Amino acid sequence: MRKSSFNELQTFILVFGLGVFLLFRGLFWFAEQEKVLNDSPFYVALHEIMPIWVWGIIAMILSLILASSAWFIPRQKVNNVCNTLMLIGGLGNAILYFLMTSASIYNSINWLSTAQFSVLTVVCGAIGFMGGAEIYDRRH
Repeated sequence: MRKSSFNELQTFILVFGLGVFLLFRGLFWFAEQEKVLNDSPFYVALHEIMPIWVWGIIAMILSLILASSAWFIPRQKVNNVCNTLMLIGGLGNAILYFLMTSASIYNSINWLSTAQFSVLTVVCGAIGFMGGAEIYDRRH
């Protein structure tokens, strides 16, 4: 068994940490629906589109997919499991957080929520793009 490189360890920590961070947000929405809806008009706006607990389940599933991609980083050079999980989890979360960014523009308590959702959209989108680009590169 080979020792992981510094870059692999750093990437694991960052991707896994982001996945777990997003997972807990989804878990909160799922488990504490009433508290969430009383927090701000933003969550009420999301709830009008789809129940907040459904947003939570979707967020948890996509976050688990993203976090699980970190475990396959050491084998990323020899198979596409990591890349596929990054593509699904990254782009899925990017779409989810883009919708949340849009809903937060006029409904959040302050501008910080919109800024955070925007950053999460871009970061998750970049992770998804990297996974998809690597899959595409290997096929051509």
